[in-house]
Amino acid sequence: MRGYLNENQELELLSALDSRAVSPLKFAYVGDGYRRWIEIAEKSRSEHSIQFEENLLKTESLPYMLREVDSDVDTVNIVDFGCGDGIPMIPVLEFLRTKATVRYIPVDISPKMLDEAEKNLTERFPDVQIIKVLFDFEKGEILEQILKLTKEKRTKNYFFLLGNTLGNFENTEKILTDIKLSMFPNDTLIIGNQISNLLASQKFIEYYRTEEVFNLVSATLKGYDMDCSFEEYSVRWNRNLKQIEMVLTMNSDKAINIAGHRVEFEKGEEILLAISKKFAEETIVETFNNIGFRIDFFTANKRKNACIVSVTPTRYKS
Repeated sequence: MRGYLNENQELELLSALDSRAVSPLKFAYVGDGYRRWIEIAEKSRSEHSIQFEENLLKTESLPYMLREVDSDVDTVNIVDFGCGDGIPMIPVLEFLRTKATVRYIPVDISPKMLDEAEKNLTERFPDVQIIKVLFDFEKGEILEQILKLTKEKRTKNYFFLLGNTLGNFENTEKILTDIKLSMFPNDTLIIGNQISNLLASQKFIEYYRTEEVFNLVSATLKGYDMDCSFEEYSVRWNRNLKQIEMVLTMNSDKAINIAGHRVEFEKGEEILLAISKKFAEETIVETFNNIGFRIDFFTANKRKNACIVSVTPTRYKS
């Protein structure tokens, strides 16, 4: 990965490792890391595991969530935050293709991930206009480019944050607040996320305790020549925070060189590679209310380990 992070990203990585012993997961997607994510996604789809369950739930919910696309709507913008390979958007575009002109706007930190999404959806929907947006939406800015694309009349805008992406951020409310700043009052945000219960937590751990996941979450450190072995990797459930934590525990003294600085770690010290929050049903509702989103639709699967939520921005917080 060395050479793929720009100067500012390297400094951000240096700060996170040196001050908090955290390797931000978002940097694992830069460079060739996108291939590791695709391996995980394809495995989940083939084994009908967590991401597959979310996709089924989303597809079943589309007629209700997209019900406002009628004869008064000429264009539908699909803004896909953390687009991945674009495959989860296929049912959405399939549903909309005969109802209106569809514009697909993938947003991602990885240029290669954007290219992958473009390739997959162009092959399936050659008539859909695709406008790629290279952006780190964790940085906390109003996405002016999206505002310009979504302000047109007779246009309906849907923002998607699927694949448990919301659960990967340390500050969930900040991410949602920033997305809200890029939305108009009639826009809709659709979230797909895993939800927590004591019975599901062990299955979540099993899902993340694989070599495919390890290869992704350790990619940034390996890209800077730090020796990381699967034997050092562990996954635990933080019951208080209701989140999965993926951790690398040093089996010897180690160091990593970033942006001209050397960061040292002692044997037994931990680096937090990634988190994945699993909101309880009541807490995810409370989170949206606190920010000023009105919940229009909420559904969970029968196993109560995945949910789809559709919300719209309001001026008020509860």
